[in-house]
Amino acid sequence: MNAETIAHRPAESLATAVPKVQGRILELDGFRAIAVSMVILGHMVDGWPLPNSATAWMPGLARGALSHGWLGVDLFFILSGFLITGILIDERARPRYFVNFYGRRALRILPLAVVFITVCYLAYGHPYGRFFLLALLFCANLRFLFGFPEPHGPGVLWSLAVEEHFYLMWPIAVRFLKRRAVIVIALAVILLSPILRAWAIASGFRADGVVYELSWFRFDGLALGALLAIWVRTRHFTPRNVRIIACVWLSVVALSSLIAIPYGVFQAKSAAASALRFPQAQALFTTAMAFALAYQGSAPVAFLRSGVAQLVAKLSYCLYLVHLPLGDLYYWILRQLAIDDVVTFGARSALIIRTAVIVGTSFAVAALSQRYLEAPFMRLRRKFV
Repeated sequence: MNAETIAHRPAESLATAVPKVQGRILELDGFRAIAVSMVILGHMVDGWPLPNSATAWMPGLARGALSHGWLGVDLFFILSGFLITGILIDERARPRYFVNFYGRRALRILPLAVVFITVCYLAYGHPYGRFFLLALLFCANLRFLFGFPEPHGPGVLWSLAVEEHFYLMWPIAVRFLKRRAVIVIALAVILLSPILRAWAIASGFRADGVVYELSWFRFDGLALGALLAIWVRTRHFTPRNVRIIACVWLSVVALSSLIAIPYGVFQAKSAAASALRFPQAQALFTTAMAFALAYQGSAPVAFLRSGVAQLVAKLSYCLYLVHLPLGDLYYWILRQLAIDDVVTFGARSALIIRTAVIVGTSFAVAALSQRYLEAPFMRLRRKFV
């Protein structure tokens, strides 16, 4: 959350922790770090082909977690919906509501996005020119509608498009509608999105492409985060109510998953899986966030406030964008040197080496971007307060 950092308070007991919703909530930075780490580590395993022996040495739980790293994007969506909706609610009565919101948003997103897209266009070449034009308009995920080819690394731009499409409409709803109407809209999006995804798969759309990336199939995570932002700002958000609502919410998702087992809910690319796989993850993520907010400052969530988590969160935007293109660059260099990493190093070592090189380089690039590109523009945000 891009607000001035609040003073860090002493750890509190679970019984006395009181939620804070204004200023920088360090626990939420921890979730941002978890989200980007899930995506990057997942791509280290399956972003470029490797034999199964590369991960066979890992415990089964670790392999399962890495293979589901793509769900980190859903955590990003929930976090974004929570933070942005909170800002909109807190500022809805202030002058220049739209100018301030979109001005700050542009300064946060545009500088790095434009530089990233430009560099990728120069690196990946002319065949992808139409894709990069869409990306400049924050419409990279609409490439399916036009049949444009997508380069591997810059494919991550689809999630930026989903967020920006949501924020074309959502500030209007928050500004002009009553809270109850906003809640109804958010609930409708959360309930209808799985149905829309199931219909799309049953109609022949690709689960791993069209349904995964197109905005109108993916708004439920953002709406869920928005709903949490509204709840947190009411007197009903208490640790006790968090426990009750979490149990009910998780039970509903678990029950619906059990009912859907005969329809292939745990089978990749089935209609039931496409409908419910995201709500399954969203239920866990939202519950964890609600507990962290209810008990912020307490010992059980201290790991979310750690220095490492804060650093990763600070660099997360650039890390998310650059890690796949840098991986493509790594393998391009190996091809120029006529090196097959699996043959030369062995499958296990190839995985470890590429992870160390790509992640290390990504952090270096993100640190430079933060200091020399993002930070100067972020300082201009004071003009939109």
